[in-house]
Amino acid sequence: MVRAPSLTLSAAWMSGFAILVVGLLSLVGCSRPATAAPGPASSGEAPVQVRSVPVVAEEVTRPVRASGVLAAKQELRLSFKLGGIVRQVAVDEGRSVTRGQVLAALDPSEIGPQVAQAREGRDKAARDLERAKQLHEAQVATRAQLQDATTAFEVADAAWSAAAFNQRQATLVAPSNGRILRRLVEPGEVVSPGQALFQFASEDGGWVVRVGLTDRDVVRVREGDAAEVSLDAYPGRTFLARVSEIASAATPGLGTAEVELELRLPKEVPARVAGADERGGAEPSPRLLSGLSAKARVLPSERQTVRFIPVEALLEGDGDVASVFIVNPDGRSARRQRVRVAFLSNEDGRAALSEGPDVGAHVVTDGVAFLRDGQAVAVVEAR
Repeated sequence: MVRAPSLTLSAAWMSGFAILVVGLLSLVGCSRPATAAPGPASSGEAPVQVRSVPVVAEEVTRPVRASGVLAAKQELRLSFKLGGIVRQVAVDEGRSVTRGQVLAALDPSEIGPQVAQAREGRDKAARDLERAKQLHEAQVATRAQLQDATTAFEVADAAWSAAAFNQRQATLVAPSNGRILRRLVEPGEVVSPGQALFQFASEDGGWVVRVGLTDRDVVRVREGDAAEVSLDAYPGRTFLARVSEIASAATPGLGTAEVELELRLPKEVPARVAGADERGGAEPSPRLLSGLSAKARVLPSERQTVRFIPVEALLEGDGDVASVFIVNPDGRSARRQRVRVAFLSNEDGRAALSEGPDVGAHVVTDGVAFLRDGQAVAVVEAR
């Protein structure tokens, strides 16, 4: 009976102590939130040592990168004007041909009699005209009869010219020096007028790379702009090019506009100096094939003013959006700011910004991983 009050007092004291400890912990947890900027007097933490660089603006040529395929500038689908049975196919796929070389010919069994009939009709009309002239001079035939005979001869002569032209079209020849890319016909096949028999690449127009550019990029490109092309078939080798054509309408279904880049290939190196490329001379002309994969880098002539910061200043990138820390004007704290990256410069390791801090603002480069918004900092000089 004597100890009961003592036990009750001890329990009450322990309960009050527990409430006091919980209250103190709550007070400590609420005093320094993670995102609050520390005050100069209330914060006892040491500032984080950082290095910073100013945001600079430069006029640059922002490159346009795209992928495409290599093709001959003049690629033709060769065909007969007339239909008929193919008698001869003189070339195979992949062969080089010269101007005027026979590629294929139709069986002349049909066109031959047509030409002969037209020739005979022309000869008869010529004899009738000569007889009408003699009779008219002898005042036996009227002037109207002479005019009719003249007209009949002209009609027959035109028919013979058309038949002779069609006879020449029954033989398909190469329009220029070039290469047969595809052969689509075999001897004995019956072909219709205009049916493609060969896909032909002419050497006269050179080689081009056709790429598709988005609307944001195509408006920055002009004809004559310089470009660089790399081919997967020739790794490590870069070919100079220029923008030769720009489509005025987007490709249906793709939403991109086709841009044509004309390659400027080196001249062929003679056999006696075949090692010229190893001694610093011109490289030999490469063997190009239509359809090779290509990557292009177009350099627009239009220059843009762009803000640059070092890549190491970027934090938590997501697509083209990232964050940076800006040193406040007092130089004692840093704040987080969202930026939007326009492109990365591989040459000097900088990021170009389309949205972000103004020119002259200092962004943190070293120590950015240890900062939070409003963190106290001490800026040290770069070594």
